Amino acid sequence: MLPDYVNLIFLSATTPNTIEFSDWIGRTKRKPVHVIRTNYRPVPLSHHLWAGLKLHKIMEGKSGFVDKGYSDAAKALLPRGSAKDGDKSGAGAKVGSGGAKQSSSASQRVKRGSRYSAWQQQGNKGQWMSLVKYLDREALTPTVIFSFSKRKCEEIANMLRSLTLNTASERNAVHMFAAQTIARLSPNDASLPQVLQTCDMVTRGIGIHHGGLLPILKVRSRHVEAI
Repeated sequence: MLPDYVNLIFLSATTPNTIEFSDWIGRTKRKPVHVIRTNYRPVPLSHHLWAGLKLHKIMEGKSGFVDKGYSDAAKALLPRGSAKDGDKSGAGAKVGSGGAKQSSSASQRVKRGSRYSAWQQQGNKGQWMSLVKYLDREALTPTVIFSFSKRKCEEIANMLRSLTLNTASERNAVHMFAAQTIARLSPNDASLPQVLQTCDMVTRGIGIHHGGLLPILKVRSRHVEAI
């Protein structure tokens, strides 16, 4: 559905039938397609873990695993005060009879587990907000976030609904493009929740792309990504 003037570049490390795939694209777009192969990854990958409001490098290209980065990330993921709670529970277990000791220890474990579960639920949105703000602040945007669930894609985007990543001029450009796109829809289609939600998100610089989107919304998201 792309206009003819749009050129295409594909990058894949997993497509086995590259010749057949490229031939199909060439016949569909009526353009020559050149296949370039390598037996190695031309662009080395850097692997990081996001923890404690920081990116911790755990691998850089072929240099191997960075144990310290992983260790620092694992420590940063522990709830605050978890180590102190463990010390307190140990001290409390020494006081009183054997039955009180077991009861106190079990109670501490239940409390720690409840606090950890609540921290996970409450921190999920905060972690996404902090991560995207960090990437934007460090000039690491545009960023693509992959999720293997259509529902999860929308959940993550909704977590970021209070963020505005576009400048004023970018917001105006996106708003104008969105308005022109919506004008092509019928009044009933233009008022669909998916359409209204997508319009709001792309104006703020956030897009969703998955198989459940209307084709016209996919085109809009690609345009916003280009901006």
